[in-house]
This record gives sequence, C-alpha cells and structure tokens, in this order.
Amino acid sequence: MEGWSINASTNPGIAIRNTTKSLLIRNVTLYRAAPIPLADGIDLLQVRNVQILNITALATLAAVRVRSSYNISVNGSSVLGDGSGLWVDGSTQVTVAGNEIRANGYVMEVGVYVDGSDRVVIERNRMALDTPGFGNYEIQAHNTTNLAVLENEIGTDSWVPHDGTGVWLVDVVNLTFRGNILHSRSLSLSPFAGAGRSSEWKFRRSPAIFDTYVVTPDNTINGVPILFRNRCQDLDLDRVVAGEVIVSNCPGVRISNATFQGGQVGVLVVNSVGAVIPFNRFVDMDLGVILFEGGATVYHNDFVHSGTAASMSVRAPVYSLDYPVGGNYWGDGPAVDQCSGSSQDVCPDPDGFLDKPNDVFGTGTWTDRFPLARPINRTNTWPTADLRMGGTRWDVNTPVLFNASAVSDREDPRTNLQVRWDFDGDWHWDTNWSTDLTVSHRFASPGVYPVRMMVRDSGGLLATASVLVVIPEPSDWRAWALLLGVPSVIFGSMIVAFFAKRYRRTRLPSLDPMRFPPPKDLEWYIASATLEAADERFAGRPIERLGEVRRIGRSRGQRNRSPSSPPVP
Repeated sequence: MEGWSINASTNPGIAIRNTTKSLLIRNVTLYRAAPIPLADGIDLLQVRNVQILNITALATLAAVRVRSSYNISVNGSSVLGDGSGLWVDGSTQVTVAGNEIRANGYVMEVGVYVDGSDRVVIERNRMALDTPGFGNYEIQAHNTTNLAVLENEIGTDSWVPHDGTGVWLVDVVNLTFRGNILHSRSLSLSPFAGAGRSSEWKFRRSPAIFDTYVVTPDNTINGVPILFRNRCQDLDLDRVVAGEVIVSNCPGVRISNATFQGGQVGVLVVNSVGAVIPFNRFVDMDLGVILFEGGATVYHNDFVHSGTAASMSVRAPVYSLDYPVGGNYWGDGPAVDQCSGSSQDVCPDPDGFLDKPNDVFGTGTWTDRFPLARPINRTNTWPTADLRMGGTRWDVNTPVLFNASAVSDREDPRTNLQVRWDFDGDWHWDTNWSTDLTVSHRFASPGVYPVRMMVRDSGGLLATASVLVVIPEPSDWRAWALLLGVPSVIFGSMIVAFFAKRYRRTRLPSLDPMRFPPPKDLEWYIASATLEAADERFAGRPIERLGEVRRIGRSRGQRNRSPSSPPVP
C-alpha cells in the first residue's frame, strides 16, 4: 500500500486481520475530521511480517495498534497529536525506530505503549509529549520481556510534567536501556505488576527482576548521567553527579549531598533495607524520592517545588529524626515557626522547625514530624559555564588548549569554582575536579571529538559547556613520521641529512667557477631546510636551521624553479 490519504475519523484507516502474507505500507497519511479521536490509523491483528515506512498520522486514536502479531516494524514515520502513538499488545519481535512522536498541542497520553510482549526494540526515536497540562509517558511498558530502549531523545526542556515519568517500565524482564537523552524527564523502574492498567499492586517476579536490567551511564537527564546500582552492600553515594540515582537490592545504601533538578524522579530505591537519604537538594522535581520495599530514612533534604512518593513501600519511611535533629524542608507553604520543643508548645520561641508536622501525602499515613522552616542548603544559583579553545590549527602532534577562565557564579568567586573535563564525549570524565581552569590535551588520532567541561560551585550546583574539535588527517611528511612512530623533528632531520649526504658525494671539478667557467646551460643553487617543531611552545616558528645543501640543475629543466632559490654567484 503506497501513496494513500485516508480519513480515519470513525473507523481504522487501515485494518488488517489474520494473515501471514508479507505486507509493506509506506508513504500513507491518516487523519481524522471528527472533533474527537474515535478510531486508529492502522490496526494490525494476528498478522506477520509487516513493514510500515514513512507514514503520517494526525490526531487519530492510536497511530498504529499492533495486537497478537509477529515481526512488525514501524520506521521513519511522524505521529502528531494522537491519543497514543504506537500501541503494542501481546506481540513478538516489534521494532519502532527513527520516528517522530509529538503531542503537537493535542491531548496525548503515551508515545509508545507496550504490554505483554516480547523482543521489542524502541530506538532512535524523537518523542515529546509537549502540551502543557497533558501528557503522561513518552514510553510505557508493562509485563514485557526482552525490551531494548536505545538512543532515543525523549521529552522537552520547556517544562516538567507533573503527571508521569517520561519512561515508565513496570514488571519488565531483561531490559537494556542505553544511550538515551532525556529532557526534563526521568526513568521509573517498577518491580510491581499492573500499576493501574491490568492488576493490583503486588510483586509478580520479586525485586530480583532488577538483576536482568542493563542501564548504562551514557543515558542522561538534562545532560547529566543516570546512575544505576544493583546488588551492593553499604554503598555510599556522596556528592555524586547524576540526573537520577536508581538503587536496587543494596542494604545500607546512603545517598547524600547530591543535587537533582528539572526532572521527574530524583532517587529511586528498591528493596534496600536501612537506606539513608540525607542532605540532598531536589529542585523542580515531580517526585524527589520513590521507595519500593525496604523503607528508608529521608531527612535533612530540601524539596523545593518537589514532592516525594512512598505509597508503595511495605515498610514505612522515616521522614524525620527526633527533636532537635528534625526532618526535611518542603518549601510548599508559609513557614510558621513561632514555638519550640518536642511538642512545639513553648511559645514564642522559634527554633527553626515548623510548628505543625507535614502530612506528606495529605492522608495522615506518613508525616514529617519536624519539618524545617528554612532550607538546609541556602539559596544558591547555578554557575555559568564558558568554554573556549586556543589556536586555529591542530593535528595529532599539536596539543589543543582549552580555556574555562570565563566561568562565573553569582555567589562564589571564580577561584572557588571547580571544573573537570571529558575529551571524547563519552561522559566518562578524564580529569578530576580542579580549580585550574585551563588544560592542554593532545588527541592521539584524527577525528571529531565533542569535548565537555563541567563546572561546580561550592554548593554542588553544576553547569556544562561543550565544543567540537576536528583533528584532520596528516597530509605532509608528518604523516610518514606518525605512521612510523618517529617524532616529527627527528624524522625531518633524517630526510634532510639523507639528501645532504647524497649531494655531497657528487663532485665535478670541472665545474669549479674559479678555474673553469660553467657552461651556460648550468647554474648553481642553494637550498636550505627549515623544520618547525610540533611542540606548542614553538609552533609556527623555525627553531632549527640546517646547513646549506648544494644541488645542481640544468637551466632548461629548471625554468619553473621557485624564485626563492637564487643562483650562487
């Protein structure tokens, strides 16, 4: 099927049932004229071997619905303003790749939804449910095995939705989550079944499900890596740089002194008895902390325009230690602090704690008995990152100078700011934190390198800047030096010495101008050799001038010689 434009207002635009014939659907537009979506664009039921290429679906109920089918692929398509983008239910070997899925001003509940399926690949898609006030999940999967979510760009940095988590995976076994870029979104991994769609809140496969997960640090949230840890004991994550921290099956874990901003989930802790979460800062987060099983002690954190969830914890979390240590700063109402004491009944005597406990969920189930009246971390603004390069021409012999001296911060002097460097763009930092704002780096091979610099202020807030460095292939005698592994200066000296020795062996007494005038068809020339060092201290300046080398050439064969080689008198 190719080149159709189909009205899918009341019935599916294309419906295919019960066939094993191979099908190709491409260059098709599906749309609705009705005021509300009532039908899907493409509906596949019990079919095999279907390719869908370069379709456009506009505001249908679902762009593509795949049920009980095998070997289905959706590639290079645009889905704008549907109730859901692609719906995969009870199917095997499904690939969703290279598509654009956006709400486009409409109400869109989910970008890609997968339920009860196996061997599903979601890769290289651009998904953003970017209608303020709507949108739940760009990717949602339930009760699915062998799911790969690879190199997608998810979300938009224009706002943080407070209903959903960007990527929500419930009861998924054998997950690979790699190379995804999330903007103002987060990854929520739940070991529970159903989660409101198919069954009650309960474990189906136990927290051991996290043993089947591969979540790599090249996944980022607002440019900062996702940190995943499983099966550890007494893990101490202090001052980590992460867009989100996910910890499972790690008794005694401690997560402290970290900052999470502008995402949907900051910390997710699963089945980790004795977890302690203190001295963190959650800013503009939908859910600062999520706890599944095991409980945790969560105190002395700042929740600024953020919340926390523990409604699925079997063991009640502790949100406050005894007076006068206290609990957390919630930043979600007037700070009334007029009294003191463990019962807050000594008045007037402000003590830094609110006079009333904070009902965390508004249900009376869990409370912070001594919420803080002021933040643990005082008001702090983010630093400004600035990265520049020195020079205009680089190669494998010439180090590149990177300069971050223009970084700044409203509260800290520049001398208190620290930077670190990633020279190959893999988010694995190649240097430690340092107050030295300049660095020189030599790239070992030609290529294009995305170089990143991260700056940190005294309050732990971060900012990044990046540049692209192009190292060209060597094109002159330096290429041979590089190939042979010989330093350029030594290699150049060898070449000049070789030719100097060769010409010194050629002696023609009859050409002595003092005894025999040279024939008119012969002239003398002097050539001099100059080498330039690869060291940046001498780049562009001659540092060594070798001795003059005589050579003989016939005038008829040297008519096009360089004027820079004058004849010998």
